[in-house]
Amino acid sequence: MKQKIIPWEVDVNSFSNGYVAGFLDGDGSIVATVEKRPERRRFPYRVRLKVVFTQHNRHKKIIALLWEFLGKVGHIRYVPSHNLVELVIQDREEVVRILKRIRPHLIIKKRQALLMEDILRIYEKSRVNTRSSLFENEYALVLTLVKEIRKLNSNTGGKIILT
Repeated sequence: MKQKIIPWEVDVNSFSNGYVAGFLDGDGSIVATVEKRPERRRFPYRVRLKVVFTQHNRHKKIIALLWEFLGKVGHIRYVPSHNLVELVIQDREEVVRILKRIRPHLIIKKRQALLMEDILRIYEKSRVNTRSSLFENEYALVLTLVKEIRKLNSNTGGKIILT
């Protein structure tokens, strides 16, 4: 006899900031990476900051609802080689807004969130018009904070390791 399968249904009204924080603690990442940029004369590394929510592809509806709940920010990315779907948020203003919203509820990734907020404050303070104009000591502090986030994360993905 064939068993009846009842689909798991959820809607955007089921979400809360606490739920999103728990989701990030369990199936998400607060990521700080650096890219070598030899064409840049002033600073040789470019820092990228991201908040990523990950699910198996069979739960892609949850990622779409999460995207909607967070204000339709970031982009949804499919990783077919691992059957995953991700919501990736890397616009600095949106990262700040989302971290402020959920930080009070974070447990596991609270320290990463606080470090990322420190980095974002440095960038915001140094903004002139639309470009960042960091001083040498601010750039060094950003790289130190990036290292701290990367140490707290379980896997740095083999990217550039700053020494």
